[in-house]
Amino acid sequence: MFKWIKAGLASALSFLFCYYTGKFLGTTGFVFAWVLNFVLMTWYTYIDATFNWKYESAYFDSLKFEKEGAVYKYLGVNFYRKLLVWTGWEKLRIKENKMRYSRSSLEHAEFKSRSSEAGHTVIFMIVCFVTFIVADSLKEARWLIILNLLLNAYPVFVQRYNRPRYRRLLHKMPAEAV
Repeated sequence: MFKWIKAGLASALSFLFCYYTGKFLGTTGFVFAWVLNFVLMTWYTYIDATFNWKYESAYFDSLKFEKEGAVYKYLGVNFYRKLLVWTGWEKLRIKENKMRYSRSSLEHAEFKSRSSEAGHTVIFMIVCFVTFIVADSLKEARWLIILNLLLNAYPVFVQRYNRPRYRRLLHKMPAEAV
């Protein structure tokens, strides 16, 4: 029960922070779009840590149309990954989750890809909903749309591109001795 109370309070605080940011700075500018996305990322990270979900849904399995990531290559996922390196984001991620050639490291990376994808998918949908509510035109919605694509849609693409590679490596790797 205490988890739900904490989650409710975190949700309320996140909503109020975004609401008042929009009220004082406007809901169609870059600052609101940036704040909305990063507040939602912080909120989801907190909710995820509170509930410690397992992410075992078939949703996380590759679909036939994805063809081992070919569709994501076409959508520019490799350019986006280079952009993450260029901005320094990848360095922060690697510092937090060091990759080693071990089964446990790959299992952790595969799990984190599901966790990250779930979070960015939820945030993407929330930002789409907010965009629909606050913007009267595409011009007004431009920052919400651009940042939603860059901060949520493309991270989902990266996870869906990487996860089959993690799973292939795990399939080839022998089980670790306990």
